[in-house]
Amino acid sequence: MTEQISITIDSEDLKEFKKTTGMTLIDCMKLLMDNVKYGGQLGFDPFWSEENQKHLEKSIRELQEGKGVIFTAEEWKKFVNAQKIQ
Repeated sequence: MTEQISITIDSEDLKEFKKTTGMTLIDCMKLLMDNVKYGGQLGFDPFWSEENQKHLEKSIRELQEGKGVIFTAEEWKKFVNAQKIQ
């Protein structure tokens, strides 16, 4: 069984929502429903936070400027295995 809902939202608010989250409202609702369906807790994914987005933009810019380090999958495995993670 399915239900149909209708939501009225200001177009500027909708644009800001998409800019902030990177998702359409429909995608967000689907994600929210899946989260609830599978026992998750409601909350904003920190990946989409303004702070993290700025960090990602900085990282991308550094990679484009040639400041990044590129690992093969095997090199990355060795690097991770060599770390003393508690």
